[in-house]
Amino acid sequence: MKKLLLASTALVLSAGVASAQGVSLSGDARMGLIYDGTDVQMTSRARVTFTLSGETDTGLAFGASFRADNAGPAVGNNRMTGGEVFISGDFGRLSMGDVASAARAAAGDLYGVGLTGLGDLNEMAYLDRAGFGGLYTGQSYATAALYEYSIDGFSGYIGLGQNNTARAGDLAAIYAVAFPDVPPAGIVFPGEVVRDNMYSVGASYSFEGLTAAVGYEYSRARATGIPSFTASHLVASVEYEMDGISAKAFAGRAGSDLADVVASRNQYGLSVQGSFDATTVTAFARRDFARTRAVGIGASYDLGGGASIVGGAVRAAGTTQADFGVSFSF
Repeated sequence: MKKLLLASTALVLSAGVASAQGVSLSGDARMGLIYDGTDVQMTSRARVTFTLSGETDTGLAFGASFRADNAGPAVGNNRMTGGEVFISGDFGRLSMGDVASAARAAAGDLYGVGLTGLGDLNEMAYLDRAGFGGLYTGQSYATAALYEYSIDGFSGYIGLGQNNTARAGDLAAIYAVAFPDVPPAGIVFPGEVVRDNMYSVGASYSFEGLTAAVGYEYSRARATGIPSFTASHLVASVEYEMDGISAKAFAGRAGSDLADVVASRNQYGLSVQGSFDATTVTAFARRDFARTRAVGIGASYDLGGGASIVGGAVRAAGTTQADFGVSFSF
């Protein structure tokens, strides 16, 4: 409560340059059971999201949002490694922080299943986060920007990601394959600053329930004394919705140095979802850059008031996982 009052006070003090300010709270929670392929365990979680909004005297909207767990006690949310800040108007919307690449913003992912997400195997690999057969594991750009503009069914996106922090360990697997003559990065470059910039563009067009999207992302990682590593990724998706039924197909192709490192240059997937009264059924299938196949199926029943009964099952790499329980939104 004290933090909320302080945030509200700060907004009031800035009333001379803006109006229509506000701070709101929302959240989500879950409780249930999960089978991890070996044992059945209990699972539960609750999260709070802060949403800040305002408007300038000239009509520009601005705001920010982040979850409470994004703001750690040591560094707060100074670098926006979680959450985002934005400003928008007739010119479009500019967001900075933990935002998606332009390719991801345009093409998106497959439909997910399960109470817990079950490993988020429905998410396609992009350069802005983990993917590509274990390469870039845990990657998330230290800061990123995304510009969006929409008009008459068309949406365009431009993105930039920057990471100027020590992350040689993240690149160790890449260099071991791409540059066998270079000693392992984790041994030779502890503390070495690796500069990794990513550029991306994307576009989508929607017409009578059909949405087609394309995107392209390119990154270059470099550090003193080692070769630079380039990665490119071209994506496309098609989605159709009609009478509560929706289907989405996705394909992506890796290029540049990345194409020589991944097991397969292509990833693709298909998902379908149908809603019947209070029940929604979802299924997906995909193959990633490591040639790993994943399938999933799930369902949810809306109890009303923000509560739903949710369950799902996925299978990948010979392992089956499943969960079941109740989810809440506030």
